Amino acid sequence: MDRMPFKVVMLSVPVLLPGLSQAGTLEQNQQVLEQAHRQGAQVQRSIDQLDQQTRENYETYSATLRQTELIEAYNRQLSRMVEDQVRELVDIDEQLNTLAHTEQAALPLLVRMHAMLKQFVARDLPFLTEEREQRVERLARLLDRADISLAEKYRQILEAYQIEAEYGRTLEAWSGTLDQGNQAREVTFLRLGRVAFYYQTLDGEESGRWSRQKGGWEQLGSDFGWPIRKGISMARQQSVPELLELPVELTSIDQNGGAS
Repeated sequence: MDRMPFKVVMLSVPVLLPGLSQAGTLEQNQQVLEQAHRQGAQVQRSIDQLDQQTRENYETYSATLRQTELIEAYNRQLSRMVEDQVRELVDIDEQLNTLAHTEQAALPLLVRMHAMLKQFVARDLPFLTEEREQRVERLARLLDRADISLAEKYRQILEAYQIEAEYGRTLEAWSGTLDQGNQAREVTFLRLGRVAFYYQTLDGEESGRWSRQKGGWEQLGSDFGWPIRKGISMARQQSVPELLELPVELTSIDQNGGAS
């Protein structure tokens, strides 16, 4: 009775050993597989990193290539611009040379235009005398200035001519002082373009006109008091325009610019 349990134990040991051996092999295989998976994952991460780095390098290369193409295109455009500017500089240099010759010819012309304007104002009807003479004197100083361009000198002389031309197309009235000898009176002047120049005392009792032939004022009859008063009212836009019967002096201009 005491020997039976011993035999059972002895018989059961050989049966359990193959199971333990198989379990150890499975555990080792499992460890190997897990290690292989870890290594594979690490390799995959390395591959992914390399792929990402490759894509970034490719994008950097593509961007650099595009930038290089843009720089080359810009350089080609810049080269054409430089060539065009060189041609423009050559053209400007030629224009400057031409301008120098033009200025040599144009400046004497402006001087003659100024002299003609000065002579014209001196021989014209004596209206706005101070204003017009000051304009002529200002132009004379302008022509002598070296810091004023030829174009600006021409523009201002042309503007003065246009102002003088405008006087011939307007009807104007203003109050002023009439000097006759030692006597000065406040009167109203009336300018009918450049055809005639009149005055009338403030009380309307006396009227007169400028005589080119006499070179001074001459008194008009009382019959012309009302037409002159009406002309003054029209010039000041105080009445509607209508036909005026005013005395005018017919003159002709000789070759020297004088009136006869």
